[in-house]
Amino acid sequence: MKYIIGIGNYSMGDDSVGLQIVEYIDEHLPEREFEVIDMSDNGLNLVAYLNEETERILFVDCVKMGKAPGETLVFSPDEVRTDKALANISTHEGDMIKIIQMLQGLGYVLPPMRFFGIEPESCEAGLGELSGTLQARLPEYVHAVTTLLDADW
Repeated sequence: MKYIIGIGNYSMGDDSVGLQIVEYIDEHLPEREFEVIDMSDNGLNLVAYLNEETERILFVDCVKMGKAPGETLVFSPDEVRTDKALANISTHEGDMIKIIQMLQGLGYVLPPMRFFGIEPESCEAGLGELSGTLQARLPEYVHAVTTLLDADW
């Protein structure tokens, strides 16, 4: 099975872009050969998808990379370092890169994974409201992630 996993927070503007992409796919592309997962509440739920049936995982998330708002970058977990400050890893806060590193350290066998990062314009509090820049490109992002899931990694 292949998965597109949306990460983010609906109450923080563009930070919800990954969640809105998987929501859009779920509503508009019912005939598909992959699953979409909303992992907004607990990144530790990733453990449920680490089994022999999982072929690959593509995470979609808002990522501050120093690019122009709306620009994207595809990367693997081992190609980046995170500098997100956390008190700990819990069901209330998390960093998927740190969770992946923790699971590797615990001996989990991980399938191929990539991130589709989208540079935010604004991560201000606002119930699921994407900036105009990201909202206008939502169909483009959906096409990119669904195409990327079947590309050679």
